[in-house]
Amino acid sequence: MHPTLKSILPVSILFISLSTTATPWSDLTPAEQKLLKSYAGEWISLGKNKQDKLSNASQLWLQMTIEQRKRLKKRLNGWKRMTAEERLRTKKWFQWYQQQPEEIQQRIQFGKKQYQELSAAQKKVIHLKWVDTAKRNDYPVKDPLPLTASSK
Repeated sequence: MHPTLKSILPVSILFISLSTTATPWSDLTPAEQKLLKSYAGEWISLGKNKQDKLSNASQLWLQMTIEQRKRLKKRLNGWKRMTAEERLRTKKWFQWYQQQPEEIQQRIQFGKKQYQELSAAQKKVIHLKWVDTAKRNDYPVKDPLPLTASSK
């Protein structure tokens, strides 16, 4: 094989494989292109999976209401501020929550709603109790107390 061809062949195979699997930038809608403009220069090199994830995320974003977008931005900013340990703990809690029966999930949501209605001072007292419980490794609580409307 010719030395020049030998050096060019791997690069050409890479571009051929990328071009057959990647989504062309021009296939994105103008709105998607606007959202993903920071990826425009490297789009072809991202690979199909990354392109699909970004494209799907941009489509979901475009379907959201203004309020949903604000909520998502707030949650993502909170996630960015978390330490690696806090993120891991949050992921574990979410996995635990997803494994719970519907009744337990509803009780947790009911408690969350009640908590949001409390004053800042009441929330502080509950937070301090929760920190103490977490230090004793009783988290998540194995058998939570039943929540009723009168337990407020």
